[in-house]
Amino acid sequence: MAGTSTQGPGIGGTMRLTWVADHLAHILDDTQADEAIGTWTGLACPDHGLQIGGDIDNATLVRLAGQGEVADLVWEPPAELTAEHGELCVAAIQGYLSGRVEEGERLWEQVVAVWSHAWGANYKVLELMQNAGLTRFSPAKPQRWVIASFGHHTGPHGLSAPHIHNIVIPALTAAARE
Repeated sequence: MAGTSTQGPGIGGTMRLTWVADHLAHILDDTQADEAIGTWTGLACPDHGLQIGGDIDNATLVRLAGQGEVADLVWEPPAELTAEHGELCVAAIQGYLSGRVEEGERLWEQVVAVWSHAWGANYKVLELMQNAGLTRFSPAKPQRWVIASFGHHTGPHGLSAPHIHNIVIPALTAAARE
């Protein structure tokens, strides 16, 4: 596994890269349980008939992933964002459970806003990595990847904090268009 931290203006975080060894079971099990449907985010998605921002269906993901190695790129937000996210989630749930529905709704809207920042930071990190290019994916730089992204508000995959799980299919990597 390789990891890199990103810091600077805006949101930082850590990106961890591993190679998938379980034929996507770690993703498919979660999407069939209680996790939200994933989103196509890679710049090369339209080249393969996938709408950026569109919902992922497991059959398409499995078909595409069958074309070679699959990489896991997990983005973990910085501690400040994780703490804010957790505090807001707990407060929103407490609001609902104690009958303060309007307060719970207001707090949940704040959770959604924080999570939106997390998705934006994840996208920026993926954009940076595609521009830098990974030679294991393709010798071309910059690159365009097919990426299936899954947001996890809790900590499956051995992580105790919210994170965004990105599945990259290197066999579908293309050089950036000029």
